[in-house]
Amino acid sequence: MQPLTTDRLALRPFSLDDVEAAFAFFGDPEVMRFSLNGPHVSRKTTEDFIQTNISRQARLGFSIWAVIERGSGSLIGMCGLAGFGHGVSGIELAYRLRRDRWGRGYATEAGQIAVRHAFGPLGLDRLIAAVERENTPSIHVLEKCEFVFVEDREIAGKDALVYERLPPTGPHPSTISGGGPHAEPVEARGPIAD
Repeated sequence: MQPLTTDRLALRPFSLDDVEAAFAFFGDPEVMRFSLNGPHVSRKTTEDFIQTNISRQARLGFSIWAVIERGSGSLIGMCGLAGFGHGVSGIELAYRLRRDRWGRGYATEAGQIAVRHAFGPLGLDRLIAAVERENTPSIHVLEKCEFVFVEDREIAGKDALVYERLPPTGPHPSTISGGGPHAEPVEARGPIAD
């Protein structure tokens, strides 16, 4: 996959060379506050996450991608697509950023380019996202990415708000039932601060 680029960011598949930089945010309790799995407790956990996404990218043509800040060349987070799991069918838009990059609009920028790729070259017909009610910054990111609220739902014992995004020419938002052909759980979920 060629990197997906904006003026400020590049989204590319993870490589095992990214483990150290990725562990810096995956191991941060504040970044992972809304993750169902909590912060990574070791670099091995991050390495396993990256390996899973390398395999997913090879198998499906999409995954959770590394977010690179083009100006610095630094790995600053992740954004991408994966099957949701937890009894919810569909392909999820997921994202996380290092805390020192919050508040710059990067999550929205990364989310928008991932959505365009999902509905363009990948030809997906629906994306979902789930976020805890208290995660207001992520709710704003989803709204800026043109996701619409679908329902309140308990997911892994947490009260979550489920959002949906259809292609620009798609029908009106549907209920959360249904899903895509590539359903496969993703380890990190619950988008976090923009």
